Amino acid sequence: MLKVLVVDDLAVVRALIRQQLAVLGITWVAEAADGADALHRLSREPDIDLILCDWHMMPMDGFDFCARVQATPYLGGRKIPVVFITGDQRLADADRRRRALDSARGLGIVDILVKPFGTEELRAVLAQCAPSWSRFKAGAPAQEEAVRPVTPDGET
Repeated sequence: MLKVLVVDDLAVVRALIRQQLAVLGITWVAEAADGADALHRLSREPDIDLILCDWHMMPMDGFDFCARVQATPYLGGRKIPVVFITGDQRLADADRRRRALDSARGLGIVDILVKPFGTEELRAVLAQCAPSWSRFKAGAPAQEEAVRPVTPDGET
């Protein structure tokens, strides 16, 4: 079972991502409203497999959160892959996204999803981050039809 932590300061975005994950068959989803909340959650649930994390949050942004996760002793050196989610439309450009990823890989960031993103985009990222879960392969059946995409401001 894949365990996912969704970190976003907007409750509506967390709810929409949870819904998209459910469509993909992921039922174990923890939520956190900011980086500090997410660190606390990780201390109680250190066996989380993947983190979907908003880039821009207050008071601790995604970069600070990821740096702290990498230095967290209770994970025993285990690296949890992190997918940034952002409303920064400049990162929709593949070259900019690649440069941002190159500068952030040391923090465990493996990909970036730009809002709005749909269930199929999320599935593609999960297929790269969690290849042993075959349900994320393109064309695998979803439990429901498409879920409304997540937008930068939480609107759908």
